[in-house]
Amino acid sequence: MHLRRTLSLAAVLLSAVTLFAQEPAQEMPPLPTLKLSTSIVVLDVVVTDKKGNLVLDKTRDDFTIVEDRVPQKMRSFEPPSAHVMPPNVVVNGVDDLKKIGDAPVNILVLDELNTRFEDMAYVRYSMLKYLNAQPAVLKLPTVLLLATNTRFKQLHDYTQDRDALIAQVKNEKPELPTKMMAGRGGSAAVERMAQGLASLEQIAQASGGTPGRKNVIWVGNGFPSADLVGLDDKTAATIEAAIKQVTDMLLAARITMYTINPTMNSTVTLDVETPDDLTMAETDTGGEPFSGSVQFSTFGPATGGRAFLSRNDINNEIAEGISQGANYYTMSYAPVNGSADAAKYRNIRIVMKDPNLHATTRDGYYPPTASTANPTVGEAPKQAKAQLQMEISNAVNSAISYNGLGVTAVKAGADYTLTVKGAGLEWKMVDEKTERTEATVIAAWYGGKDGMKLLGHAGKELLATRPVGSAGDATLTMPLVVPPGATRLRFVVRDAVNGRMGTADILKP
Repeated sequence: MHLRRTLSLAAVLLSAVTLFAQEPAQEMPPLPTLKLSTSIVVLDVVVTDKKGNLVLDKTRDDFTIVEDRVPQKMRSFEPPSAHVMPPNVVVNGVDDLKKIGDAPVNILVLDELNTRFEDMAYVRYSMLKYLNAQPAVLKLPTVLLLATNTRFKQLHDYTQDRDALIAQVKNEKPELPTKMMAGRGGSAAVERMAQGLASLEQIAQASGGTPGRKNVIWVGNGFPSADLVGLDDKTAATIEAAIKQVTDMLLAARITMYTINPTMNSTVTLDVETPDDLTMAETDTGGEPFSGSVQFSTFGPATGGRAFLSRNDINNEIAEGISQGANYYTMSYAPVNGSADAAKYRNIRIVMKDPNLHATTRDGYYPPTASTANPTVGEAPKQAKAQLQMEISNAVNSAISYNGLGVTAVKAGADYTLTVKGAGLEWKMVDEKTERTEATVIAAWYGGKDGMKLLGHAGKELLATRPVGSAGDATLTMPLVVPPGATRLRFVVRDAVNGRMGTADILKP
């Protein structure tokens, strides 16, 4: 697929778009859980002492929230004890996350795409060292993901089974980072930036139905850095807009990133040769934290996490990130500045009553807009269609479970009946008695040893109505002819208004 052909985020999701290169694409007709709205901002805050030890016994009077140098009135406060796993609950799949309430989850990412082969060998060793030091039943639900040259894939669904994750790390065959080896500039480097941004967006979209904090522990170099100084205005604006979109989506999904760079004393910089080279990353660039330059590690502080650099104890860095991600205060406020200017970045700082303590939260935010949850909103038709195709193909070309919508699928004769929970859908009033929802539905079936070889797909539009004020769900019947060799059937549903997505998988359909 030609590098300069696509616009906006369609190009950013380069790896997902390859799905539609396998056969002609069909025409396709998260209510951010971040708890961020135009009136209320919710913050997760980690408190440490001068030695870096976690401090868990503070009260609301110990904190002052400052936005753009103006103190804010705290509306709500939760201590770390409010974010613990319920007793006697053990997670063995994404469907079990509905049982954990507001407890956090961990998302472990191994980045083979952007990391030298020898460094990744040490990363795998360190990941195993970390896991082997944990109890057999992990304290928090954990999913294991892998970024490769061709795909962002799930190695293991959410689980608390330590040994299952160890087995996956051991059994996954390493892959040479051929795109990284192609050089730091040109199309291969731009593709890596695009794929990295696409992966972050996919994490945000896939986890939209989990209300608690999601801690992403990204082990690897991340995409190449880009120096915006000296670029022409159009190219710089393209990159900034792209990073901003991904950052907004991470915050909206209540995701905090801890980046761990395993390469000692090295910085990879993306050489920008032409503006067209960067249309790949066009709609994913981000905000004031990235002003002047774009570095993957900046996603850490931008989301309230941390960037670990130039250390060789990766197993301890993983442990530190997970520990900080699990022990946090949550507080909210209504900004004194009522302006909803989406172009103005709001800086946030937490001042502790005890000056010997340090509070870490996200750097700030842009006031959310409709496109925060649904990036197709406000786009020109061509870009909106590309964005929609990209998001859906990203979900189809993956085994990662999406829970932004609650989706179930049941076979009924030659048909499949799909039920989508009404709570996650956007309902619009048709008249005083009726409200209506609309969503895009894709069915895809797969074969091959790993169940990831696409054999075919079909699309349909979901249109459903219900009485105003009711809690009814949306249902759809799809007649499908699935070939005998198919080993897996996946349904992908995307709300046309709020952009939330859900998936349902049937094995041996």
